[in-house]
Amino acid sequence: MIKIGDIVYQVSKGGFIHSKPSPIKNRLGLVIKEEKLKGAIAQFYVQFNQDDPKWYYQHDLQRIGGERNEDV
Repeated sequence: MIKIGDIVYQVSKGGFIHSKPSPIKNRLGLVIKEEKLKGAIAQFYVQFNQDDPKWYYQHDLQRIGGERNEDV
């Protein structure tokens, strides 16, 4: 589950050559905002590299693995 403050990869859409979506490893982003509406797909406001932040659907992002410290 993606949350505010997570570092994420952008996921490629797939296509003719690559049939499965896969993370784009050179696109690291920081999740700034989260928008959850009842009955809708979660959206996240993410800034990749030094680009302007944009809104992305949850299925277009992959959180970078690692232990999450819930006590902080």
